[in-house]
Amino acid sequence: AVSMATVVGAMPVYAAGETEKEVSKEETVYVIADANGKANKVIVSEWLKNQKGSDTLKDQSNLKDVKNVKGDQDFTKGSGDELTWNAKGSDIYYQGTSDKQLPVDVTVTYKLNGKTVSAKELDGASGKLTMEFTYKNNTGKTKKVNGKNVTIYQPFLMVSGLLVDNDKMSNVEVTNGKVINSGDKTVVVGMALPGLEESLGLADLTDSDGKKIDIDVPQKVTIKADVS
Repeated sequence: AVSMATVVGAMPVYAAGETEKEVSKEETVYVIADANGKANKVIVSEWLKNQKGSDTLKDQSNLKDVKNVKGDQDFTKGSGDELTWNAKGSDIYYQGTSDKQLPVDVTVTYKLNGKTVSAKELDGASGKLTMEFTYKNNTGKTKKVNGKNVTIYQPFLMVSGLLVDNDKMSNVEVTNGKVINSGDKTVVVGMALPGLEESLGLADLTDSDGKKIDIDVPQKVTIKADVS
């Protein structure tokens, strides 16, 4: 009844070796996860844009099982993570897998009628369901700012979505997101910015009278629905 997807919008692990004028690189990271959000497989797609139509393109990549997914251009592996593609003037589209830690971890938990349950226990169940997506930003680094040690995180906008069958789920609500009902199906999209509140020190903000300023930055996504 439910399909889930989480998109990581940027992953600063791999960088093109040529100058930006000659070649630029666009990267998409696909995370195939289980029902609890744990990554089972990470697939990375790369697009090397051959701006000048060069015969060869140099790239840096630590991906495994690298393969060209559009064309027959091959590559040679140099020292370290260097790849040299026999581009023949064309753009290169290639794909590989990664075992590196993701910049943000996602955890999905479930409650049915107020009781914490596993995803397997939802099979065939009915009642009031609450799903919670929580995110852990793994990019934190300690920096000294104005004499104080603070943790700074690389900012990521996390977008998690569900496509649900309206015969199985109804009265769908989401925090920090939007519900779009098309009749037979409902699309639920939620967003969060894990680590941004800590990076900006928003918890310590006060006004001129010393009163705490409450600025709410989305840290998780909660979806509620009636299920049958």
